[in-house]
Amino acid sequence: MKSKRLIKQITAVLLSMSMFVLSLQSAAVRAAMVSTDTQIQVEQQNYDREQIMRITGSDEAKEVLLSLGVSQEDVEARVANMTADEIAEFNKQINEMPAGASSALGVILVIFVILIVLDLLGATNIFPVIKPIGR
Repeated sequence: MKSKRLIKQITAVLLSMSMFVLSLQSAAVRAAMVSTDTQIQVEQQNYDREQIMRITGSDEAKEVLLSLGVSQEDVEARVANMTADEIAEFNKQINEMPAGASSALGVILVIFVILIVLDLLGATNIFPVIKPIGR
């Protein structure tokens, strides 16, 4: 009888201590509603980023970039690091292009804008006239 009671006491103490230790380790979790507008903005940014990657990933764009000394990896890294405002401005320029914007001229214009942004950020030095921001 004493052994059963002792086992119950030991079990109770161990469970109490484990519950206490686990409560110390748990992080506070915060849940909030995500508005439809926020979700739409996130999805639009993802779509716009994919659109830029698709344009810069075309064969014509790759040829122009390589001729200017910019690797595809540099462009991919830069596009991945673009802010929401930069992506929106870039896609606004793409959408304002005349019909046939997917032609070589449109691709070259898009690449030209990307290279200017890269030069401004100091990632490349293709245009000596453009000085990097903050230097």
